[in-house]
Amino acid sequence: MTISALLWILSAFTVLEPAVGAREVHELTVTIGDYTVRALCTDGPRDVLLLHDSDRTADSWRPVLERLDEQVGACAYDRRGSGVSGPSPGVRGWYELFDELRHIHRALGFDRDYLLVGHGLGGSYARAYVIDRPREVGAMLLVDPTHEDMPQRFEAGMPEEERRAWVLTRGRPNMDGIREVALDTRLRRGRTPRIPVTILTAAIRPGRPGWDPRFIAEATRDLHEEILQGAAVPRHIPADRSGHDVPRDQPQLVVDEILRLRGFLGR
Repeated sequence: MTISALLWILSAFTVLEPAVGAREVHELTVTIGDYTVRALCTDGPRDVLLLHDSDRTADSWRPVLERLDEQVGACAYDRRGSGVSGPSPGVRGWYELFDELRHIHRALGFDRDYLLVGHGLGGSYARAYVIDRPREVGAMLLVDPTHEDMPQRFEAGMPEEERRAWVLTRGRPNMDGIREVALDTRLRRGRTPRIPVTILTAAIRPGRPGWDPRFIAEATRDLHEEILQGAAVPRHIPADRSGHDVPRDQPQLVVDEILRLRGFLGR
């Protein structure tokens, strides 16, 4: 079980805020070589790109997409092996994944100076992508992102048997075909580029037998603070009414920060 799945189990079941006058979201498909990618996009210039968490699809971003202002052009897409994008990838390195993501981004109309948004594992992917290609992205929003040191920092707050199973899982290829422990090495060696970065940290960490929600919450906040070191304009916001699934629990909070960060783009 991935940490995102664990956090999903631990998250509170919050009633979704209704979208008033929801923005129209279009579904489209792009073909790149021998694979296809399904995306959800709003009209407008391509300036906000959203990466979903593990065990999720582009649809997890729909509450956010529907609330964006008319001038914001945004897309979320299913990575290969998720949703209806495919075929599923084979085992590969993180660099192959990010080369593929770059092709997808360009096919969707994202080239330079856009806002990259990532949730959970998508947040780790966003960080690594920006470290590897710092000139492509103008700002970054991380929504309750996973962190490479979570298995170690959570040790005192979760059952050891579950932690060991989690570590083993992270050493196996995930749905994107990569071993997350290999990505960890890249993230530890890199630093957050000098761009504006905001992190939204879920405040609600309900427990289950053997878990210490207060400890997990504090450890998560500390790790998120570490990510912000080196950012040009660091900003850390608690999602005080959210479990891990912030795009569902507090979509307007995500929207508000997207609009703020867009102001840093050189457009």
